[in-house]
This record gives sequence, structure tokens and C-alpha cells, in this order.
Amino acid sequence: MGRVNPLPAKRVLLTAAAVLLVMLAVGSFADYPISLALYHPDNPLAGLLAGFGEYPAALGLSAAGAMLLSARNREKRLTGVLQTIAGCLSIFFGGTMAAVLPTGYLDIPVWLAALIGVGCTGLTVWGMLLLCRGADRGIVLRAAGAFLLVIFADILVVNLIKIPWGRARMRLVASDARAYFMPWWQPGTELRDALVAAGVAAEEFKSFPSGHSANSSCLMLLALLPLLRPQWERRQTALFCAGFGWALAVAVSRIVMGAHYLSDTAVGLAVGLVAAAAVCHLLFPAKRTAEAPSP
Repeated sequence: MGRVNPLPAKRVLLTAAAVLLVMLAVGSFADYPISLALYHPDNPLAGLLAGFGEYPAALGLSAAGAMLLSARNREKRLTGVLQTIAGCLSIFFGGTMAAVLPTGYLDIPVWLAALIGVGCTGLTVWGMLLLCRGADRGIVLRAAGAFLLVIFADILVVNLIKIPWGRARMRLVASDARAYFMPWWQPGTELRDALVAAGVAAEEFKSFPSGHSANSSCLMLLALLPLLRPQWERRQTALFCAGFGWALAVAVSRIVMGAHYLSDTAVGLAVGLVAAAAVCHLLFPAKRTAEAPSP
């Protein structure tokens, strides 16, 4: 079987990019009325997605750790030990993230959140170890690197933008007469500085872009699984679309909760899509080799 591409066909990626551009364009002139119409912070489904929407990033870390363990170098002892340590740390941090995330958004016992997180992490690690059996070790290591780089890039880029940008969240605008709506292209640092000095939490000024949307978009990395199981190549587009669909659902939930505007979620999703495309292009460059002519 020929080489499996790490991501779906260009038309699929371009369609996803077009959807995000439309979301950003609509949000650019209708962010506030859309949020005003959808704002319902007590919506139970939106709350559930808030608690578990970022799971793709957490479980992606654990999946990368499982790949590192499976493909560890068994000939070079030091290299193998380092890969084992890196794999275990990735699983640990992913599992910890999965155990902690729901407690920030859902009123559930800590033990239950931990149980769900550990259970999902264990299933992810077990499933990835099964998928890696018989796969090319070099491909597995590069896939692990892709997972890690995309997840770290999502978290880093989003926070590098949102912390200095200072856009007020819809829930603050709706609940505090001193706050007011500002379009995504206009930093809200002046409003943030004034209200934070008056006692408003700085967290209320991290609307743009949406970290939930970026982290949920990590589920699009399901499209890399055919690298480990080439017979799944025909399912690649479906795997990518499933991840993209989950990210869109999480994006809508963030608008309903008043945590983000439509434009915030569009840019958050775009960060995830661009990171995945760039990392896969870097780690899995296209190889154009002509077949030798028959004698």
C-alpha cells in the first residue's frame, strides 16, 4: 500500500478553513447580537461541554505518551530510557489534566472527575498501544511528535494572544454595567486595567481567542490514525470531520455559556487547524519519487 497522508485531502482542509472564515466574518459584525440571543449560562449541555470539551488535548497528551512507549528504541538503551520517561510524563500530565478539567466547570465531586479522567486516560493508552502494534516505529514516533507539538502550539499561541488582548467576556458584559462590548480586533486593555483595579477577576478579560475551541480541535488529530493503521485510510476524512464537528459543538457551547463570542471561537479553531496542518507538513513532508522504468 502507498504512503498514507497525515491529513485529509486539501479540499477537506480548505472547506474547514472556509467555514472558519465565514464564522469570523459573521462574528465581525454580529458577535454581540448572536451572543445575546444564545446566552444561557445555566444550559446543562453547554456546561457539560465546558467540562469535557478540552478532553481532546488532555487525552492527546496521553495518546502521544503511549506512542512513545510503544516505539521506544530497544537497541540504544539511553534513547529508549529517555523515550520511556517522556512517554510516562506525557501520560501523567494528560491524565492529570483530564482529571482536573471538569472540576472547573461542573459541580461534581472531585473523586468522580478524577475517576472519569483516569478511566478515559487508561482507555486511550490501551487503545493506542493496540493501534501501534506492527506499525513502523519511525512513523509512530513522528505521530507522537505531531500530537505533542500541535497541543503545545494550541495552548501557547492562544495564551500569547488572549492574555495581552484583554477582551471582556460576554458574561461580564451581561452582568456588570461598567463593562461593554468590544469587537475582536480592538484590544480591551484599557477596560481590563480599570475593572481589574476595581476588583474584577482578570480571567473575565480572556475572551479572545477561545482556548476551549483550540483544545477541542485537537480531536482532528484522529486523522493521523491511518498512519498507524493504513487500512483505515478510507476513514481518514470521516475521522477528521468527527474531530471538527466536536470542536464546532464545543465552540457553540462557549457562546451559550457567555465565555466567548463567535469570533473568539473561530480564531481558536483556526489556531488548531493551522497548527495541525503546519506540524504535519513539517514532520511528514511529501515525497515525490518517480517509479523506476521497467527494463
